[in-house]
Amino acid sequence: MVSLDVDDTIAAIASAPGPGLRGIVRVSGPRTVELVEALFEIYDSRAFPNRLRPTSTRGQLTVDEGLKVDIDLYLWPTKRSYTRQPTAEFHLVGSRPVLEMVLNRLCGCGARLARPGEFTLRAFLSGRIDLTQAEAVLAVIDSSGEQQLDTALRQMAGGLAGPLGAIRDDLMGTLAELEAGLDFVEEDIEFITRSQLLEQLERAGEKLETIQQQISLRDRGSEASRVVLWGEPNSGKSSLFNALLGTQESIVTEVAGTTTDFLVGELVLKSMKLDLVDTAGAEERSEYVSSQAQQHRVEQQEQADARLFCIDSQRQPTPWEKEQLSKLTNACVVVLTKTDLHDLESMRLTELSQQIRSFGFDGSMVATSSHSRAGLDLLADEISLAVINSQSADQSIVGTTVLRASESLRDATAAVGHAKDAVIHHLGDELVASELRRSLEALGQVVGAIYTDDILDLVFGRFCIGK
Repeated sequence: MVSLDVDDTIAAIASAPGPGLRGIVRVSGPRTVELVEALFEIYDSRAFPNRLRPTSTRGQLTVDEGLKVDIDLYLWPTKRSYTRQPTAEFHLVGSRPVLEMVLNRLCGCGARLARPGEFTLRAFLSGRIDLTQAEAVLAVIDSSGEQQLDTALRQMAGGLAGPLGAIRDDLMGTLAELEAGLDFVEEDIEFITRSQLLEQLERAGEKLETIQQQISLRDRGSEASRVVLWGEPNSGKSSLFNALLGTQESIVTEVAGTTTDFLVGELVLKSMKLDLVDTAGAEERSEYVSSQAQQHRVEQQEQADARLFCIDSQRQPTPWEKEQLSKLTNACVVVLTKTDLHDLESMRLTELSQQIRSFGFDGSMVATSSHSRAGLDLLADEISLAVINSQSADQSIVGTTVLRASESLRDATAAVGHAKDAVIHHLGDELVASELRRSLEALGQVVGAIYTDDILDLVFGRFCIGK
C-alpha cells in the first residue's frame, strides 16, 4: 500500500544495486535541512549551504564512531526540488556497505526508510508531475532499448500530459460557459453560441481520437499475441497454464517432463486476445521425442511477445535457472510457483526474490499459487504490460500508461461524442454539461487529478526503493 503521509522525512539509497564508482543516498522531507546541518561537516566551516537556493559543497559525514566518509552534498532547501520538499543528495564512494551506513545514520537521526516509489509519489502528490509522467519515470528506469527510452523521456517531458492538460482546460472552459448560461437561463443570456459549442466539442473530440490512436496497439490483423511458459521440468508451468485458462488442457503430474510437445490455449486479458503456450521443460536428453520437444520450446520462445519463466518456489534455483536469469530481458516475467504447497513464510519468499535479483534479473517477478489462485490477478497485469511493451516500439506512450488509461480515454472520447450529439439534436444544455463532466472525470483519472489508492498502488507499486 502506498503511503500518502508527506510529513515524514524519508531517505533511501538512490543509485543502482551493485558496486560502482559513485553511489547516492537521497533524503526528502521537512527535516532535511535540519539533518544535513546536524550530520554534515563542511570542509569550509565558515559558511553553511544557503537555505534559500540550491547549492552544492563538499564535506564529511560521520557514519560510525571514528569513521567519517567524504561526501559531495547537493541540497535543494526549498520547494524547488523534485518532490517540492527540501531535498538533499549525498554522493559518495559506491560501496554498498558504506552507503548503508550513511542511510542508517540518517534513519537513526529522524528520517525513515522510503517506500518503493515514494520520492516520485511525493512529486505527484505535490503537483510537480502528473500520473502519466510518474509512469514515464518508471519507464525510463526499466527501458531496455533506445526506442523505449526515447518514448519514456518524451512522455516524462510532458508529451502526453501537455495535450491532455490542454484538452481538459478547453473542456472546463466550455463547461463553465454552459453552466453560466444555465444560471441565467431565465434572463435569456447566451454565454456561448450553438456553433461555438459544436466547434469546441469537435476540436476536443478530434484531439482525443488522435491520442487514442497513439495509445492503441499497432494492428496485427487477426494474429493473437503469444505468451510462452517455460522453465525447468516440473516447475509448475502446466498448472499455471490451466489456472490462467480455467481449464485442464495440460496434464499435471508429479513426474517431470510430462509435457513433451507444446499446448496452446486462448486467453483474453485487458481486451487483448492472447495465445498462451505451455512448452516442454528445458532439459538435455538424447531421445528423439525429447529433442523435438526442446526444438519446439525454443521456436515458441523466439516467436513470443512475452515469456513467463517459471521457478519452483519450494527449492533453490538450479544452475541452469541461474544462467537463464542473467540473460532475461524486461519482456520476460519471472513467476514463482507453488507458494501454497508448503509453509512459505513471507521472509523466505523475500529472500528467494532477492537471490533471483542477485543473478542479474531486474524485471517483473510475481509469486503465484495455481491451486489457491493467489497472485494470478497481478500476473495478468504483468502479462498485459509485457505484451504491450513488446508491441509498442513505434508508439509515443509508455506501456504502463496504455495498460491503465485506455478505458478512461475511451470513456472521455465517448462522452464528448455524446455531448456533441446532444447539441446537434437540441437535447438541452443540462445534458451537454453532464456529458462534459463525465469526460472531465475520465481525463482526470488518466492524469491523476482524480485517483484512488488502488490506482496509486498500480502505478507506484512497480517502483524500486530510492526512486
